[in-house]
This record gives sequence, C-alpha cells and structure tokens, in this order.
Amino acid sequence: MKKRNDFCFSFNWLSPLVFLVVISLFSLSWGQKNFAAEDQAKVQKVLKLIERLEKEALEPQPRPWKEVVLTEEELNAYIAYRLRTEQVEMLQDLQIKLLDNNLIEGKAVFDLSGENLPDFVPRTAVIFFSTVFRVEGGRIYFDFKKIFLGSQELPVDFVSEMIKQIALAHHAPPEGLNRSYALPFGLKDIKSRKGLAIFYY
Repeated sequence: MKKRNDFCFSFNWLSPLVFLVVISLFSLSWGQKNFAAEDQAKVQKVLKLIERLEKEALEPQPRPWKEVVLTEEELNAYIAYRLRTEQVEMLQDLQIKLLDNNLIEGKAVFDLSGENLPDFVPRTAVIFFSTVFRVEGGRIYFDFKKIFLGSQELPVDFVSEMIKQIALAHHAPPEGLNRSYALPFGLKDIKSRKGLAIFYY
C-alpha cells in the first residue's frame, strides 16, 4: 500500500507543487545532507509563506485579495528541499523555468527501472516539457504543449496514456497529464511572469 501512496504523490504533486509553494536544467546532489545557506534561506521563505497562507485561510471574514511574489530560484530551492525530504518514488529531480503568460518550461528526471515500459524509454528518463496553466473555479488547469525524452519529442497524448498505464499498474487512478488540481491554502489565483510566480490569496 505504501508503494501506491508514494506513486500517487509522485505524479499528483508535480504540477501543483510548482505553484502552491510553489519545470533551468541541473541535477540534485543526493549525497549532500544540507543546502547552502542561500538555498536554506529561500526554502525558509517558502515555508513561512505556506504557514501564513494556512493561517489566513482560516479567517472567517471576507477581505480584499492579497498577493505574494516568489522567484523562480526560491521555488526551485523549495522543490529540491521537498525531493530530498520526501524521497518521492521515481522522481529524482525537478527544475522549473517561469515565463510570461503562465508558461512553464522544465526538466524532470525519473527513475523508471522498475517499470514495464517500451524498450526505447531509458531506465533513467530525462524529460523536458512546456505547459501553460490557468486558474478557474478554484482549480488550476495544465495544458502541456511539448514533451521531450532527452532530445526526442514525444506526442503529448502518448505520454499521457503512458502515465495512465503506469498508474494502473500501481493500482492508482488512471489520470493523464492534462487534468486539474484544487488550489490549496486558500489561494485564489496564480500568475507567472518571467522568473516570477505571483500568488493571490
């Protein structure tokens, strides 16, 4: 059962993590136990933001929206922190690049050595992608535009179907790429500009 829960988390957190506390291209050093002081400061900023959002989400009275801005570097530091502390199954690395008009580009590294996949899929898969997001009705929606396995572009529909098959093999809900997620912590909206993510709450 633990494997199922880890698997669900690994795919379900990819997109929302980018923003809720929230994909620029280097691997994590898994041998190191500590982050540099600069990265620790970035992680602490995000953790404090999450704490504040959780508290303010409990406020009973309606109020005007507030906004907070996080940099691409801060989000990537937090993602690296989560990967190291959570030890997410299969996902080894995730880095994002924030662009204008809610566009994200990124790199994810997966360990697929335990999966029954086509021979052309390497056991360590380096995936590059671009996706556009929008927020509507308290949910964030992702529309993946391009996905590359190394330098080879893959059809988005093919990758989405492959993810569904992996999910079924792990007795998880067969969900593909382009699905929506509820916004956490009372967030109302999210926007991106080059190098920045703007959260409204």
